Amino acid sequence: MDLSRTPARRWLSPVPWGFALLAAASSLTYGGDHAVNAWASTNLANMGDHPVEALITSAFLFGADPWACLRSIALAGAILAFLVIRFGNVRAVALIAAGQVLGTLVSEGLLAARIAAGQADPALRTTLDVGPSYVIVSALAAVAVAGARRWHRWTALAALAVRAPHITSGLTTLGVTPVGHVTALSTGMLLAWGPRSSDARHRYLHRLTLRAAPLQTEERTNGRALST
Repeated sequence: MDLSRTPARRWLSPVPWGFALLAAASSLTYGGDHAVNAWASTNLANMGDHPVEALITSAFLFGADPWACLRSIALAGAILAFLVIRFGNVRAVALIAAGQVLGTLVSEGLLAARIAAGQADPALRTTLDVGPSYVIVSALAAVAVAGARRWHRWTALAALAVRAPHITSGLTTLGVTPVGHVTALSTGMLLAWGPRSSDARHRYLHRLTLRAAPLQTEERTNGRALST
């Protein structure tokens, strides 16, 4: 996709701007409210009581530190803008929703299995687990794989490289957060790779068509010449 021809509405899309505004309002108002964070936590206890509300609300709580929140929200908004430019509003929302949902279900499901097997403390069912990291990681992975412009892809890849120690910390012990991060990362990559492969096939077929057109024209011309 040529960025110079990207419609202005893609940069002004409601997805990144709406997410950023809601996240800023939610985090600055309730980021330090323990009761709200406990209700929004995507832990096993809440997944059995109000899963949809927790999954949605958790993604908009960036923490109690205002400046750290605003920095993270700015990054999230930029990456979501890149995602919308490449995939459009609906597919972008579907992709980050899949990252949030699958990241949570896989990580919490694994924890539930470990608790049932006696390999994890049952108290972990109520662990505080809020934040948009699964959304951001899935979006970064998708842009890194299939961003509309090279600098979009490199920006996302650099952000992933910087966040890699945080994303994978505790993975060897099957911690909830790192398992969720890796799941969200894989989800973003897989959902972005399919459309990219399809686009590559279309471009390849288009090039073949362009190359074949002069030959077909020449054959028709030669055929008419021979018939006369």
